[in-house]
Amino acid sequence: MSALYVRDMVRSWLKDASLDVAFYDTVNLEQRPTDNEWVTAEFESTLRDKISFCEWREEGEVLLIFTGAAGVGDSDLLKAVEKDIKTFMAFRDLTRQLTITGIQAISEYSGGSANAGYQVEVTIEYTYQDLET
Repeated sequence: MSALYVRDMVRSWLKDASLDVAFYDTVNLEQRPTDNEWVTAEFESTLRDKISFCEWREEGEVLLIFTGAAGVGDSDLLKAVEKDIKTFMAFRDLTRQLTITGIQAISEYSGGSANAGYQVEVTIEYTYQDLET
């Protein structure tokens, strides 16, 4: 489970007005998205190390799951995803506690089927250094 700091920072970035795809927080929240294209985030920590008496380092991934309209192909959603990911990757934590360290290729989250919507996933890799604990 990713640290609250990571979750809060990523959520604030996803709510930024410079992004076109609407963000809906679905972590333990019931949502009924009204937008044709929307994104949510899932958080996974992969490592937590104590690096000094009062400092911790966490590595993990944020899975950005983008949903578009079913039955209309992938072009519109992928254009929006590619644009927003470029913007997202430029965001910086001014405290330097959270650093985006990598990105994986876009993958089909819904396996290419429409389900309730067509979905793709982008995995963002991060390192977080907890200076307060």
